[in-house]
Amino acid sequence: MDYKTYQIALSPDLDISLEEFANAWNENDVARTIAEAQLSEAKGVQFLDPMLVTVILSVGTGVTSNLLTDIIEGIVQQLRNKKGAQSSTSTTPHKHTHIEYVKLPDDSEILMVDKDES
Repeated sequence: MDYKTYQIALSPDLDISLEEFANAWNENDVARTIAEAQLSEAKGVQFLDPMLVTVILSVGTGVTSNLLTDIIEGIVQQLRNKKGAQSSTSTTPHKHTHIEYVKLPDDSEILMVDKDES
């Protein structure tokens, strides 16, 4: 099977660390069957910092982008719900997660994950 590698960059606005996301991904049975999440440093990817640690996923080419997006959205929402339940001041709720695919000159792809307030 051929694989495609994606980098995932999370907006600081989500209040989710990449370590938390990678752990939640690897603990999710469906996500884990698609890929193992690993942390890696990547230059040139930024929300606020030009040197950002990203999550790396090597996904089989038969996996649709819709499935990947749905799993990412589910994990982000799960983590935000968990943080809200653990905190006396819950995290700001948002309606949707916005995921933007960015193709870099070296043909790698980054999934920029942010909250969508609309």
